[in-house]
Amino acid sequence: MRFPVLIISSLIFFDAYLYSQDSLSIRDQSGNSKIINGFVRGGFYSWTDSKDNKLNVPSAFSDLGLRLETGTIHNFSAFADLRFRYGTEFSKAVSRFDLREAYLTVGGERWKLAVGQKIIKWGRCDFTNPTSKLSPQNMLSRSPDKEDMDMGNLLAEASYYPWSAMKVTAIVMPYYRPSVLITEPIPLPANVTISQPATLFTGSGMLSFALKTEFRLDRFDWSLSWFEGYDPLPGIALTAFTVDTTKLIPVPHIGLDIKPYKLHMAGMDFETTAGPFGIRGEAALTIPFLPSKTNEYVPLPELKYAAGLDWAPGIWRFTGEYSGKYVFDFTQALAGSFAETRIDYEALAALFTTPGFDLHEYARQQVSSFNRLYNYQLKRSYHSAGLRAEAELANGKLLPSVFTMVNLTTRDLLIMPELKVKPSDGLTISLGAEIYSGRSGSLYDLIDDFMDGVFLSLRADF
Repeated sequence: MRFPVLIISSLIFFDAYLYSQDSLSIRDQSGNSKIINGFVRGGFYSWTDSKDNKLNVPSAFSDLGLRLETGTIHNFSAFADLRFRYGTEFSKAVSRFDLREAYLTVGGERWKLAVGQKIIKWGRCDFTNPTSKLSPQNMLSRSPDKEDMDMGNLLAEASYYPWSAMKVTAIVMPYYRPSVLITEPIPLPANVTISQPATLFTGSGMLSFALKTEFRLDRFDWSLSWFEGYDPLPGIALTAFTVDTTKLIPVPHIGLDIKPYKLHMAGMDFETTAGPFGIRGEAALTIPFLPSKTNEYVPLPELKYAAGLDWAPGIWRFTGEYSGKYVFDFTQALAGSFAETRIDYEALAALFTTPGFDLHEYARQQVSSFNRLYNYQLKRSYHSAGLRAEAELANGKLLPSVFTMVNLTTRDLLIMPELKVKPSDGLTISLGAEIYSGRSGSLYDLIDDFMDGVFLSLRADF
């Protein structure tokens, strides 16, 4: 099937190029419109290997993207976003076709219905969106455009407009599509294995739904939202446990699976202006259906919140944001995370001397600790701050920027400088870096060896 798809894509690309360097737009005699555009992109990520200090290229990519839109004068429209990637990600070969979005929309004067695969992101803040529970992300997808991580969900979205300043939206998702976690490249002990999850959970009881009411007032927009279903960020569950008794000290062998969990979420967000500043914020209370005490893959209830502002003086634009969370029913983790590069036999031997020591329960607590590390729930509260500064120079042909995010509680730090050059219409050259830093045992300490990288990308839009 892949060969015909590539041929058709190439023909569309060639046809679009003949008509225009921008998008191809056609309108027939009845007023119906068709738009075809897309891009071709190539690039790589490179970094120095910490083991031998040699330069390596763990990720290289060649991407083709096609966006197809059609509309009619009878309130009917369709949209599709198709992607094909060939290359490597974290030194593994990649060749995949992805129907990122494909949905139909029909509507009237006061209503609209969309059905198909669609990306929906709720919330108004720039860096953190506590209320966004509708679209998963592929956190292993390496791209200069961070929105490429977003994944679509099969859903039906119905909107109703009682009056011009109010909108009510209901969304139903019959299946569950999990985010692609960043766990695969993490070096694990030889006694720990993680199975790859299904790309779509279609079993009974996987239904999720959401409601949102938006109000657009004079210089102040706000909304209330509700979600009941499966969090797009799944947990990791202990599903297999055996003990090797042939050694002097018994060694557990742990089998892990990616497992979804269900929750309630109540959220709110707002956006307004104050002179030259744009101000926005949001908050969400999430309560899982199952208790985390007996289900290691389920997080604790928490309240997440974020507030930010932006300012655009002249050629500059500054965006700042504070985010935080408070974890309810908090207790200290009872064991360290399993994500260690070696087994500490000395510590394990000491545990066996403890009266009533349960090795299976200890392994489950290790899995629970990793989930809490991944979800930032090892402490009762967390505080983070982010800042992005960008400029538009040389009449929009030179676009430097830098983004920094620091977790003030764990000291996890991310710095992403980037320079975009647009020498001609439709051509963009991007040069930048992703630099992660964290204390020993923190999440960023686990991922910095394979996530750090300098990237170069060339993109041609048509």
